[in-house]
Amino acid sequence: MLCERCGGHNPATNRFCHGCGAPLPLRCPACSHINPSGSAFCGGCGASLAQTLRRPHSLAGADGAALGELKQVTVLFADLVSSTEMVAGLTAEGAMQRLKPALDTMCDSVERFDGTVVRTLGDGILAFFGAPRAQEGHALLACEAALAMRDAFRAREDAMSIRIGLHSGEIVADAPLLETLTEPGAYGLTIHLASRLPANADSGEICLTEDTYRLVRSFCDVGSLGRRRLRGLAEPIELYLLKSLKPAVASQQFRGVTLATFRGRDREMMLLQRTLAAVETERSRVTGIVGAPGTGKSRLCFEFAEWCRSRFIPVFEARAQPYGAASPLQPVLEFLRSTYFNISPEDDPDVAVKQIATHLTELGSTFEADLGLVCDFLGVKHGQGPPSWLNPKARNARLLDIVRHMVRQRGALASVVIIEDLHWLDQVSEEFVATVVDAVIGTKTVLIVNFRPTYFASWMQGPQYQQIELAELSPTNTHELVDELLGQRQELSDVRRRIAERSGGNPFFAEELIRSLFEHVATVGKPGDYQPGLPSNSDGLPATVQAVIQARIDRLTATERDLLHIAAIIGKEFQLAVLQTVANLPPLEMEATLVRLCTAEMLQPRGGQDGQSYSFRHPLIQEVAYSTQLRARRSILHSRVARAIERFYPERLDEFSALLSHHFEEAGETHGAAEYAARAARWIGSTSPAQAIKHWHKVRGLLAGESRSATRDKLVIVANSQIAWLGWREGMTSEQAKPFIREALEWARDIDDSMIPMLLFVEGRIAGASGGQADAYVTAVKEALALSESRQDSGRTATLNASLSQAYGWAGLLKEALAANDAALAGVSSVADFDHQFLGYKVEHWIIALRGRILARLGSFDEARRCFDRILTIEPALIDPTVQFIANQGYVDLAWCVGDAGIAIAHAQRVLDLATRQASPYLRAYSLVCMGIAHGVAGNYRAAIQSLSEGVDFVRAARVAMEIEPEMLANIAEYQLRSGEWEASIEKAKEAIDIAKDRHTRLPECRAMITLAAAYAASEDPDRSEEAAMLVARAEAAIEATGASIYRRLLEEARRQLSLRA
Repeated sequence: MLCERCGGHNPATNRFCHGCGAPLPLRCPACSHINPSGSAFCGGCGASLAQTLRRPHSLAGADGAALGELKQVTVLFADLVSSTEMVAGLTAEGAMQRLKPALDTMCDSVERFDGTVVRTLGDGILAFFGAPRAQEGHALLACEAALAMRDAFRAREDAMSIRIGLHSGEIVADAPLLETLTEPGAYGLTIHLASRLPANADSGEICLTEDTYRLVRSFCDVGSLGRRRLRGLAEPIELYLLKSLKPAVASQQFRGVTLATFRGRDREMMLLQRTLAAVETERSRVTGIVGAPGTGKSRLCFEFAEWCRSRFIPVFEARAQPYGAASPLQPVLEFLRSTYFNISPEDDPDVAVKQIATHLTELGSTFEADLGLVCDFLGVKHGQGPPSWLNPKARNARLLDIVRHMVRQRGALASVVIIEDLHWLDQVSEEFVATVVDAVIGTKTVLIVNFRPTYFASWMQGPQYQQIELAELSPTNTHELVDELLGQRQELSDVRRRIAERSGGNPFFAEELIRSLFEHVATVGKPGDYQPGLPSNSDGLPATVQAVIQARIDRLTATERDLLHIAAIIGKEFQLAVLQTVANLPPLEMEATLVRLCTAEMLQPRGGQDGQSYSFRHPLIQEVAYSTQLRARRSILHSRVARAIERFYPERLDEFSALLSHHFEEAGETHGAAEYAARAARWIGSTSPAQAIKHWHKVRGLLAGESRSATRDKLVIVANSQIAWLGWREGMTSEQAKPFIREALEWARDIDDSMIPMLLFVEGRIAGASGGQADAYVTAVKEALALSESRQDSGRTATLNASLSQAYGWAGLLKEALAANDAALAGVSSVADFDHQFLGYKVEHWIIALRGRILARLGSFDEARRCFDRILTIEPALIDPTVQFIANQGYVDLAWCVGDAGIAIAHAQRVLDLATRQASPYLRAYSLVCMGIAHGVAGNYRAAIQSLSEGVDFVRAARVAMEIEPEMLANIAEYQLRSGEWEASIEKAKEAIDIAKDRHTRLPECRAMITLAAAYAASEDPDRSEEAAMLVARAEAAIEATGASIYRRLLEEARRQLSLRA
């Protein structure tokens, strides 16, 4: 910087001349215009210059580290050769007079190419390119400065010589707009490595590392210095000698701001239009638009949507958020609220309920019962919401069924649904998209989705799917785009050519390059008619879009930059109220700053039902603004954002719980993060157990390093127990669940023994389903009951008696099972909500379903039917499928007893339907056994054996529902016998008996013994007659012990066969 009074050279960091003390001119941080000292506003762009000397209120009290940023820079170290010899014998003043002109030459070269002299070192300098303000071509600028410095010393008459080192990498540097306050601070290995380089260069040479060479190899001629070992580094590194620049590498930077003509996508637009036209006569199709960031996926969707709207064709839109994983179901919520129900969270609850009810009625009378379910999901207060115990998978399935019917209802007329950015979808919302995909088939609705190339979904393999690969623009279209934005003046022909080449056909990149040129004042004029402006030392062609955006951000004022950084912490889209709370700017200043950011095309206002809001113009802007902030500063802002969300959305904390957990975690507040992760698990668990398990795992991980406390320990117990229980519903084996149950038990015994009974029950239940002994399940529940009864908790005792009823049923002790069921039914009214929520279903439903199956096996068919009918008349959305299917399975048992194939097949099909909708491995296993029995009742023994054998293979491979393995084997043996395969039947019956004995499951053992006796009789082997008689006697005793009177018919058949042999 030149002093206006004395003409002396000053480092860019100086505010006053170090030669005469006069105030130095001010460089505008927004447009780089040089202003006279004392100016309040920039004469080039009108920006306030006072803003460079203060920080926003939001950062008051933050430490210095929080104000720094991560920067990609090139560091230059230069020192004089033999400087000690030069000043030997001189006084200090004489040494200064001897060396200062050389240092001034070095500084001039750095500042000429927009570098920053960070420090003078007596006989050398340290300089940065790319910090404190980001520069896209920092490595090339550093090379140009180094070559200019070398040439300047070669031209000196005093025979002084220098050595220079260049290295590129990441540092932590002070924010750009602090440079006028103090000497820029910087930290990082990059600086230390660069300081070692001059020693590896000879006099008059420039040494650079491979990191720098990779950035400039297209522009510079170099020679290899080989691998050198530098002090402090474990391994040698490759070094190069910078010789010169290649011809014609520097260029000017320009900026274009207008929305370019939509071009190069005629084929894609025509395909979309034809797809829409075809719905009148052909099948509707799902169209996926795939392309890399910046290729114009959203622009294509926008143009097609506008084309449709101009023809009065309805268009419905949804978009995934960059924070999709933390905010599960957000796209679904917004899609239903705004698209189908036309409500907002701020609506009067009564009005919203009425609106929802109207739309549900339009779907059909069967959906009117779902009002409470939908209201609860959408966060609308309603007096008759769904019970807290409603099974997650059942609830999710019902919601998706509602979406399916809504889409199909709207599909009677031509319409378009657009869902953008699938690559950001959370796992639960994936099911929503799959449902919409399924729903549009056969309708007049065109579904269009877009995503990045890394995304894939199974529905893309269906015949209804077509994909549009959005390639980069052709060279012709790219040149036309650049010509339109930049203008066609002959003086800019080389600039246009280079922008078109470096953009690689990415339209967003090309637009950002031109904006960068304009912001460097390398062009002046208006979009489409620019002309050369001030000379620029920047090469003007950033290598990546991210580099362009970071450079643009660094040219903002301090307030603008900080507001953008805060917004990036909140997310791609954000509410003004939250931003205002975190930034704490005066309202008028906030409004003016947002206007400037929108004018700079960093942000854009957006309409919404949640109040005034904004979004980033492109996701990459948000990503760059977020990632360049230091973790220390991000932590502060994440904490403030979390508390702002809590303040403004107290009624929607369940919906925002995953996002709040994310913010608290990034803030380093692990307990708050864990609390909200648990809240998210409970909320999402109502629709997706698998997603809830992930949240509970997150809770465990967050609390692992926390100091012990009562609240922390209780949350650990709940997290472990829920992972085990929800895991069982998803197919978790006993071995997989054991560590979580054991850890929960250890903590519970230490601090909260009220959870021990439920944990013992869960442990026994999962062990039994994984191939453990049924009697062990009985023992575990009895131990739990003893603990519960000692606490005089009648509700918990009822829940445990229900589980004891199941355990006795698995063990085949039907009389004991019925007694336990009686006790459970007597106390069910006292069961607490916690037990319903813990199990995921209503305990009373479970008791009645188990009771029906016990009564059926005892031979009390009429009483059993009453229980089953009571279960099957419950609205499907209000009962857990893993409870509901028990009634269907019971009817299959009854049909087997009376030989009614129609009933057996009908109820077996219902179990199969449940298993298919729920995608539950547990229900899949039971559907195979029910279908096998149904085929057997119908006399189709081959199909029965095939279905049952498939079931055996499935439970063994999946290690799920293994409590029914002996029963399936016993059924196979029976149907093999009826098919005349006596020897095969004998082997299978023996296998069933062995496994049943090992697992203490008495009913399949009894049945297999009867079948084995009958098979011995049918084989006409006299040596087997005595053993057959013994088996019959043992089976008789087993029926007496178990109460399983339904097997007496089989036993009598075996006796008749034996008597015929006699």
